[in-house]
Amino acid sequence: MKGFYAKNQTYLFYQLLLLLLTPLACYFAFGSPPVSWNKALLLAAVLLIGIAGTVFGLVAGLGLSLAVMFVFGSILLWKAFVSSAIFLSAKEIVIWMAAILAAPVVTGMLHKWVATMAAENQEMKEKFDQLVTIDEATGFDNYKRFLFEMEDEFKRSRRTGAPFTLLLIQVKYFEQFQKLYGAKETLHLLQSLSGILWSHTRMTDRKFRMADDTFAVILSNTEEENADIVIGKIGGLFKTHVLANQKQAVTLSVAFGVSSYNEGLGDAKELVQHASDELEQYIP
Repeated sequence: MKGFYAKNQTYLFYQLLLLLLTPLACYFAFGSPPVSWNKALLLAAVLLIGIAGTVFGLVAGLGLSLAVMFVFGSILLWKAFVSSAIFLSAKEIVIWMAAILAAPVVTGMLHKWVATMAAENQEMKEKFDQLVTIDEATGFDNYKRFLFEMEDEFKRSRRTGAPFTLLLIQVKYFEQFQKLYGAKETLHLLQSLSGILWSHTRMTDRKFRMADDTFAVILSNTEEENADIVIGKIGGLFKTHVLANQKQAVTLSVAFGVSSYNEGLGDAKELVQHASDELEQYIP
């Protein structure tokens, strides 16, 4: 039930709004006739049943409906045999009983329909996220694609003996930059950094955005010492960033982590871990 509220608050709001506005619209459509307190209570009971069916589903609505029917029937019997003053006609009794029974069925079906739509929407979103591998801000592949490409490159090197090096780049204090300069400047920062990587690495070097503040580059056919050349080219460019308003330049703190393929590694994850360890221990 917690998941239902979390994912369907908008749907739930519109359902309840429709449920409450419908009887009001009918009331004014008939010229706002006077309503006795007996009928007002019955209307409130029907609305309460409808709300229960909308929020909690058919079973809850039917349970409340049966409870209301029991109370309603008991009052009718008491009026018939004790008080002898029936406050509703036979036609009205039938109509109200039908409304009490119909309310949970209609709203329960609506609840099920909305819940089904939400579940299908969530499933489609998850499938879409699996298919989309491009980070919008940078144009780089995302972390899911990175894991796949690393595994593929590792197997290729194990099979052919060709070298490759993983380069990790982390922008320190990225969250502080976001809070200080806002979303527009953060997007400009990411686009500027990705532009530097596009310009100063080879087209064959695959580029990824692993996290908000971390990039990865798979340098194919590259030994670890050659990765230092790449770091030398991009390191200085990364450190000075001009804001989008062109009025101020900020100095960034950037860390690098490097790890190259060797036959002693067990798998691609181990190579990534070595680069991550070096990233954490990096001293400018």
